[in-house]
Amino acid sequence: MTYAFTFDASACTGCKACQIACKDKNNLPVGVLWRRVFEVSGGEWQKQGQAWENSVFAYNLSIACNHCVHPKCAGVCPTDAFVQREDGIVYIDETRCMGCGYCAWACPYSVPQYNPDLGRMTKCNFCMDELDQGRPPACVAACPMRILDYAVISEQSSVISEEYRRLWELPADEHPFPLPTFSRTQPHLAIRPHPAMGNGLEKAVANREEVKPPRSKVGRLWSPKSPDFGLEELPLVAFTLLAQMSAGMAVAGLFFPFSFPRLLAIGLLLGLGGLASFLHLGTKKNAWRAVSHLQKSWLSREILMVGLFGAAWLLSFMAYFPLFTDYCSLITDYCSLITALLGLGLVYSMSQVYRLRAAPAWNSWRTEAAFFLSAGILGLTGVSFGAGWVSVWLPLWVLLALEAGLALLAEKPVHETVERIRGVCLALAMVGVSLLPLAPDFLQAGLNLPIFLLILSEQILGRWLFYQARVPAL
Repeated sequence: MTYAFTFDASACTGCKACQIACKDKNNLPVGVLWRRVFEVSGGEWQKQGQAWENSVFAYNLSIACNHCVHPKCAGVCPTDAFVQREDGIVYIDETRCMGCGYCAWACPYSVPQYNPDLGRMTKCNFCMDELDQGRPPACVAACPMRILDYAVISEQSSVISEEYRRLWELPADEHPFPLPTFSRTQPHLAIRPHPAMGNGLEKAVANREEVKPPRSKVGRLWSPKSPDFGLEELPLVAFTLLAQMSAGMAVAGLFFPFSFPRLLAIGLLLGLGGLASFLHLGTKKNAWRAVSHLQKSWLSREILMVGLFGAAWLLSFMAYFPLFTDYCSLITDYCSLITALLGLGLVYSMSQVYRLRAAPAWNSWRTEAAFFLSAGILGLTGVSFGAGWVSVWLPLWVLLALEAGLALLAEKPVHETVERIRGVCLALAMVGVSLLPLAPDFLQAGLNLPIFLLILSEQILGRWLFYQARVPAL
């Protein structure tokens, strides 16, 4: 036995009683909607001779969690907080969720939403408490037209009328707009289509601002005339850049002599990055569960690699102290190599965290390329403070040139002004680096700080643009 929602789009009036009932029953704060009613419209008026004809249309689509056959949210959760019952209902175990928000990135329907009052992710649970008592979900009970319902499906029989399209049996490219065309989760949702769903005309969601899932935990700065200048991902910007710089310095240490200050810097950068990531969590007390889902979650694997990289760094660090020399002597010769390899593994696992079908802008080889280039650029920048800028200018210039080429391959800019500022910073950094071997000693010292600030600014802007490129399908 499996539960599925059914929805008759041909008769929905868009009253949103289902949306309100869900919000009321679950005491959801402002901005958090477990069920959303999408208002879809399109068409136009055209003059034909002396008369006007129109192709205008509109319909509504009520969407909550689809309790999919293959829930992507459950697969990526690092704490394994999602539970799928035998009847197909998928819910979040609040005792395990740490509020990282990764499930919201992976879900093609943008269903999981962060509840700031609870400090964790939340979503529709099919009102399983009501079902267990023999009552319908709150949204179903509130529908005045009785066009939103639920049904029990099984291998033997189904009470769903043949007029309904069972979406879990259809490929995603046959699902009605605005449902995503790339999903492979097999949503437990059956829809009786509105005639306009198949008219082939361009469609748009008219109430996008109302149904847009909240992106922020800490608020955002925006104006009606500019795109969303989100601040919610700044801790992750800091984590990725600091961890990649740490890993890049570890790899660069294979080619440049290691020193105690540089080794100390690697650990400090990794520690600051880990702290930034930790502060991003909504329920920090559950952070220890983050490696509970190594079998499926790349985020769990990334966190494990952070720990292994940190452990390798600690062994290298301990080897500098006479008290631990005897214990570390057997592995001292291999510590640098092991730390570098684990650093590369960390950068790779970090890039895989973002390879999500629900984020088309991230689901590209450019993500891996950008992360490894950042690690190389930041790593050489960090090494230069000990080895000297002149000794790293050529590989650093090559990596900057590759990053410039990668930026040119990007699709439509997220924000043209920020893209231009980043491009200027990158170009000036390349010019400054190319001048280093030609400049006299006193001028080289004067170029060090400007080059570092330009590279740092370019990297921060690039990573911010990366996060802003994620556009939820719903």
